[in-house]
Amino acid sequence: MAIFANDHKQPANGSATIIAQGTKFKGELNIDCHLHIDGEFEGTIHSKNTVVIGKNGVMMGDIFANRLVVSGKFNGNAEADVIEIMPLGYVDGKIVSSELIIERKGILTGESHPRKDVIQNLEENKTAKPS
Repeated sequence: MAIFANDHKQPANGSATIIAQGTKFKGELNIDCHLHIDGEFEGTIHSKNTVVIGKNGVMMGDIFANRLVVSGKFNGNAEADVIEIMPLGYVDGKIVSSELIIERKGILTGESHPRKDVIQNLEENKTAKPS
């Protein structure tokens, strides 16, 4: 459920959609606000914002987001600017990001690749001659 402003037309600043513990959802989500998963989600998520998989959350599928924070379990493929695996967070799959943060006791099983723009910037910096 999304949290809306008083006029019920525009999402309020800091609004979020929450999939609560005990809820199972299967399908595809296209979302602009924050998404917090404490239940189970199977499918694909396209987010222009942050996706958080809470301690009790389980996600199976693909995530394309600005930021992904995993405290629960994620199995699938993810692409985001920033991916954070929190303590006891578990990721199994292929992830692509500009920045990857794995906290102590966070687990990554699978593959991690930098985004193409990060590789291009590194290559440009290597070939740039000092003036």
